[in-house]
Amino acid sequence: MSVNLGQKIQDLYSSFGDLSGITIELHKQLIAVAVHNKSAKATLFLQGAQLAEYQRLGEEPVLWMSDQCDFKAGKSLRGGIPICWPWFGNLEFNPEAVKSQFSGEMPAHGFVREREWSLDRVNSVDEYTTELFLSLDVEPDPERPFCARLQLKVSIGQELELEFSVSNTGDKTFSFTSALHTYFSVSHIERAEIHGLEQKTYLDTLNGWQSKTDADDLQINSEVDRVYPDLNKSTVLKDSGWDRAIQIEAEHFPDMVVWNPWIDKAKRLSHFADEAYQEMICMESAQILDNYLTLKPEEQFKASIIIRSE
Repeated sequence: MSVNLGQKIQDLYSSFGDLSGITIELHKQLIAVAVHNKSAKATLFLQGAQLAEYQRLGEEPVLWMSDQCDFKAGKSLRGGIPICWPWFGNLEFNPEAVKSQFSGEMPAHGFVREREWSLDRVNSVDEYTTELFLSLDVEPDPERPFCARLQLKVSIGQELELEFSVSNTGDKTFSFTSALHTYFSVSHIERAEIHGLEQKTYLDTLNGWQSKTDADDLQINSEVDRVYPDLNKSTVLKDSGWDRAIQIEAEHFPDMVVWNPWIDKAKRLSHFADEAYQEMICMESAQILDNYLTLKPEEQFKASIIIRSE
C-alpha cells in the first residue's frame, strides 16, 4: 500500500472512524466507505463516488456489482451506480453543444467516474438512516476549459436516495449531459419485467436509433439498448423470482436508458462474466440528447432518484 493511500485511509479514519456503522475499507487500490444501520448495508467507493452495494437487511441485494472488477485506480468499476458526466455514452453521440467543448480521446460516460471524490460529511439521521455527502471540483485544462463543482448526497435507509448536483464555479458557460447509470440485481433476467414503459416512445440504438413503441411491459429476451426520452414518470422493476418490486422515481432526470448486453455482447465486455447478463438490468435515470443542460456562471443543476423496494 502506497504512503499516499495509507495516509488517505488514516485521515478518513480520523474523521469518520468513530461513527457508528461506518467502516473505511481498502479494496486493492480503491478506498470504500461501508455503511451498516438498522435498515440496510451499503458500500460506496470514493473513486467516482460510486455506490457499489445497497441491500436492506434480510433481503436480496438491490444493486448488481460484477465479481470480476479489478479495483484498480483510474479504472471505472462495472456495476452499482456510476455517475456519467459531463457526457453520456460515447462523446460522439452527444449534442454538438456538449461534444464541441472537448478535444482528444475521451472515455465513454465522461471522466468523473474515474476521479477520486472527497467524503465531506457523514450524517446519522437516526438508527435507520445514514447520509453520505461527497464532492468533486473540476478544474479547467486544455481538454476541459471550464470549472464546476459536483456534489452527491446518498441517503441509505429503508429507501435509497441519491441527489446529484452540478454548479458552475467558473466564468464560462458550459453544457453537459449526465446519468446515474444504475445496475439492478435480479434473480434471473427471464423473471424480470419493467412496468411504466408501455406505450412510451423509445429510440432503439441497436437499430439505427429508430423511434419505436411497445404496447406491453418490457421483458428482456435479447440485447437491449434503448433511450426513453421525456419519460417523466416512475418505473417499476418487477422480479417474480424474488417476489419483489423496485420503484424508481426520478426528479429532473427526464430520460431513462434501459440496457442489457445479452449473450454475445456479454462475452466482449470487460469485467463482466459471460453469464452475468442473466443477473442484471440497467435502468439509468438521465438527462441526455435534446435534454442536455447549459449552465451559466453561478448556476446550478440538481436532480435525484429514489429507489424503493416492496
